[in-house]
Formats: sequence, C-alpha cells, structure tokens
Amino acid sequence: MKLEEYFRPRLAEAGYDLLAVFSRFEYAMKKGGFRREDYPDAAWHTFAQRLPQEFFPKMVGSDQVKIYVEAPPDHLVTTNDGGVDWSGNPVVPNDVESLFQSIKTARNNLFHGDKKHDNHRDTQLMKAALFVLNEAYKDAERTDGFEGFLGAMEFGL
Repeated sequence: MKLEEYFRPRLAEAGYDLLAVFSRFEYAMKKGGFRREDYPDAAWHTFAQRLPQEFFPKMVGSDQVKIYVEAPPDHLVTTNDGGVDWSGNPVVPNDVESLFQSIKTARNNLFHGDKKHDNHRDTQLMKAALFVLNEAYKDAERTDGFEGFLGAMEFGL
C-alpha cells in the first residue's frame, strides 16, 4: 500500500483544505509584499497589521473561532532529556497577530506530525483556521495595500 492511500482516509477533508489554503496564503503573502525583511518567510505580523481594526473583534466574536479563544492549541517545547513535549501553556490570542500565530501553531502541530489528525478537536481547529483565512482574504479584497497578495492568491480561483 502507498502511504497516501493509508493516510488519505485518516485526515478530515478540512485538513486537506487547510493544507491547500494555508500554503497558497503564504505564497501569496510573500509574492504580494508581505515577506520578512532579508528572509524568504511570510510576514504574518505585517499582514495582520494591515487588516482593518475590526477584523480581530469580528473573529473572536464569532462562534467559528471560539476554539482558538477558549482552548487554543498548545505548542511543543524541548525537554531536558532531549525530547519534546507540550508546553502546557497555550497562548490565548489577544490581537490579530497572535490569532494568526495560534493558527500557525495548530497548522504546524497537524502537518509536522505532532497530532493524529483524526480527532474532533483537530478538525475543529482546521475548520476555524479556514474560516479566519477566508475572512482575512475577504477583508483584504476590501482594503488598500493588498493588491499584490490578491493577485498571487487568484491562481486557480
């Protein structure tokens, strides 16, 4: 059996959707001028700062994003014996930047093998992340300064 055949039925559809949307989002950010200075990484903080001020209150006030406020994803830390473990101190988002960071943490946990992918909570996190990214895209469409990002996102749209 091929690995993809084994894993395909074990990951919720939202997982595949998040992989596709998140990867294109970061690509479009880098191509559209939201890249860290002197690094090839997407500048989520700059992107977050350009979104309208009402974006964060709108997100944390929505039922779809509740999981990121009430039970945010934890992150991995190294242990004294050279292993890894959960920090036990997840960060509750308090602004747009930390909301995006929380989404990145969930995505990293899910796609770097630190989660099983097949439980209800992971699916909720993936669906909530997709909701936030879709809403950010909609706000970018209505806000000046996102033209390059929008142009790069439109591949396949």
